[in-house]
Amino acid sequence: MATLNTEVLEWAVTRSGLSDEQIVKAFPKYHAWLDGSWKPTVKQLRDFASKTHVSVSELFASDLPDYALQIADFRTIDDAPAQDPSPELFDTVDAMMARQEWMRNYFLHEGYAPIDFVGSYAGAPLVEKTRGRIVSDLHDFLSLGESWAASCKTVAEALKTLKDRVETAGVSVAINGVVNDNTHRVLKTDEFRGFVLADSTAPIIFVNGRDTKSAQIFTLVHELCHLAFAQTGVSNAPDDEDSDIAMERFCNAVAADFLVPMGILVNWVDGGTGDAYSALQAVTRACKVNFVVVARRAKDAGLIDEDTFFRAYRCYKDGMVEVAKPGKGGGNYFNTKQYKLGSVFSEAVLAAVHSDYLSYRDAYDLTGMSAPSFKTYFEEVA
Repeated sequence: MATLNTEVLEWAVTRSGLSDEQIVKAFPKYHAWLDGSWKPTVKQLRDFASKTHVSVSELFASDLPDYALQIADFRTIDDAPAQDPSPELFDTVDAMMARQEWMRNYFLHEGYAPIDFVGSYAGAPLVEKTRGRIVSDLHDFLSLGESWAASCKTVAEALKTLKDRVETAGVSVAINGVVNDNTHRVLKTDEFRGFVLADSTAPIIFVNGRDTKSAQIFTLVHELCHLAFAQTGVSNAPDDEDSDIAMERFCNAVAADFLVPMGILVNWVDGGTGDAYSALQAVTRACKVNFVVVARRAKDAGLIDEDTFFRAYRCYKDGMVEVAKPGKGGGNYFNTKQYKLGSVFSEAVLAAVHSDYLSYRDAYDLTGMSAPSFKTYFEEVA
């Protein structure tokens, strides 16, 4: 008879992020399970496995299950290598990999051409000349001029504009702050801000929707830079801090150069004279990015000195208002779903259904929607 592995039980709780208090509240006899004085029922084991996001069979395994991150890890946390992924990150990467596999098979079946931008800088040195070329190519690839963000009234509009242009270029974009549609399984920005699954035919960029809209814009461009190098991996490099990883610093620099063009910066910042803080705020509003991104760009370009940078930074921090996190509910389900699925994937599913490549039942499973919701989504939103 199989024996319950108490080491796996403890590992599962730790991995889930649940506290001892939370697990005991759900399973009052948990500590008795560990010391062997009480045996859980089959239902309790099923409930425990569901709550900790593992399988029941794994609770009886002789070794700890392997839930290492499925893709390359570009993250550091507090200057140390990132730990194993949370169940939420692991399941999200898993879902996007399955989505990519379906899209790749479908696009190859339909004879879609490869996306030339993907891998166009594979092996290129991480130097200023390469950075400038990538920024220029991004403007061409997305058909966006330097002042594109200034024409958007809000940061949310800028995010939608950028996302739409990326998808028009053939790169699937998914923005979500939870695992699938489960609002109880939130994606934490201190664990990751985004990841990219490189593929010449079906690339996918995933952006953590729990982040601020300006940070999502930055992450989207950051991951596009990884695509230029044909790199698959997860990132957590914030837009207002430096990374310890050279590739992450380079992608951050590309994102900053793309989002804060030198022409716009020079127009507002006059070499440190006058009210530099107000000038930097004006650039921030025009470019729809984080203030620190603009200030650091101005400092690196020699438009303000280090003292001016830190004075402006202190003013920014002193005037910061706490950003409200997305709520547990609210909003239009179908509009939110559009961001979670993205137009590249949505249009592929609809075309596949209409051509009988994909059954409606499989389409419901792929999109995570019921039949009525699927009908409404594709008739009114997608």
